[in-house]
Amino acid sequence: MIEFKRKKENNFWHSPFVLFLIFGFLVLFAYNTAGLIKKERETAKNKMIALRKIDELHQKEEFYNNEINKLNTSEGVEKLARSKFQIAKPGEKVVSIINDDNIKDEEVEEGHGFWLWFKNMFN
Repeated sequence: MIEFKRKKENNFWHSPFVLFLIFGFLVLFAYNTAGLIKKERETAKNKMIALRKIDELHQKEEFYNNEINKLNTSEGVEKLARSKFQIAKPGEKVVSIINDDNIKDEEVEEGHGFWLWFKNMFN
């Protein structure tokens, strides 16, 4: 008789409704887990992109700090003044080359052979 009562108690957990409900929770859990894995991969990818940007910014910071250190020296200031303002020390001469926009460079014709001859024939 005791075994019969145990079977009746276990019958609830083995009923189709409860098994279907447990299966539904299992499917829902698997679906959410797949979504979390996708989000984790996307987060890892974004993290790598952010780390690359941080590395680039550190390199730029180092470059600009080196440039600032160069400009803090007298040679750096002189080099900057010579390049930007075209100044010279006493005794030196400055040569300026002026490009005249009215003077056109020789036109280079593209093409060769028959098509060039045909084009030149109507000019």
